[in-house]
Amino acid sequence: MKLGIIGLPHCGKTTLFSALTHDYNPTGKKVVDGKAQIDTAIVSVPDERIEWLSNHYNPTKVSHAKITFQDISGITNNQETFPRSLLTILSQVDGFIHVVRNFDDPNIPHPMQRINAEEDIKILLDEFAINDMLIVERKLESLNSEWNKGGGRDRPEIEYEQKLFEQLHHTLETKYGIDTLQLTKQHQKLISGFGFLTSKPMLIVLNDDDKSQKQKYPVNTIRHGKLKTEVISLMSKLEMEIAQLDQDDASFFMKEYGMSETVLDKIIQSAYKMMSLKSFYTVGNNEIRAWAITDNTNAQQAAGTIHSDMQSGFIRAEVMSFADLKELGSESLVKAAGKWRLEGKEYIVQDGDIINIRFSPPRNNQN
Repeated sequence: MKLGIIGLPHCGKTTLFSALTHDYNPTGKKVVDGKAQIDTAIVSVPDERIEWLSNHYNPTKVSHAKITFQDISGITNNQETFPRSLLTILSQVDGFIHVVRNFDDPNIPHPMQRINAEEDIKILLDEFAINDMLIVERKLESLNSEWNKGGGRDRPEIEYEQKLFEQLHHTLETKYGIDTLQLTKQHQKLISGFGFLTSKPMLIVLNDDDKSQKQKYPVNTIRHGKLKTEVISLMSKLEMEIAQLDQDDASFFMKEYGMSETVLDKIIQSAYKMMSLKSFYTVGNNEIRAWAITDNTNAQQAAGTIHSDMQSGFIRAEVMSFADLKELGSESLVKAAGKWRLEGKEYIVQDGDIINIRFSPPRNNQN
């Protein structure tokens, strides 16, 4: 999963990125096409279950699920359209962490000389909608040209796409994002390659400080009609300072400020909820590994996250739950209790499932 950290200038997004990735060696700013800048770090997802499994199986290798964070620069409050380099970067992430300034600091003035998180969110969502609209309009022009020329695809196929993109156009025109539409699987497949910005989930982070008066906003108001959205508040500067401390000092300051979890835990939990993600595990003496999948992922699809050969050659999934293994203490006792089972390809994988895939390896084609 790749999450882009975005926001208007001086919102604190780079500070948040530093707090999240302090222990993970970010790549440093990378300039793309001389304009957009990104800084990237791959972070392990904290997981108490995988720590328990590691102690239980004592494997050679332990692999946590991973999240790629990208600090994306180049968004301003006066852009009608994004540069192509920036648009490419934005379109390739799975979701956004939108950092919104909710503190006053005369030494670092807001680019619009005011503090209004609700308005800042609207500015960026409007910019996303404009850029999506331009893509939709270009696609409609292409479809209309194809219709008029004839001799290519069947007309019903072209008409089907025209109706879909007209629906997208109407939705964007009425100031709602593409994520508000109930699209069929066929519709989702047709638009998947466009990377529409308003279709992506967004975690809104209200960036406070420990000094200025905090503005309160009704959650439904600051969402501005966007559906796949989570909203949290934190103090990124303080979080960054705590992230740089050793564990004992960090625990002391977290207690002083009433923090029950680290910024990484808080962001990842919110991101998993926003993206509708859950974890399953593969276990053995060689490796314990956590895998992130979306809700309603079936066993065959989950096998594909491990290896495409497992998906194509899927036979059965051996399944037990982490909770049962922890409670009963061993695989043999889980089996004796009747809680170890074989599942078919349509089985919906549950959070905490421990799975072993039975599959038929592909045959090597030899001429």
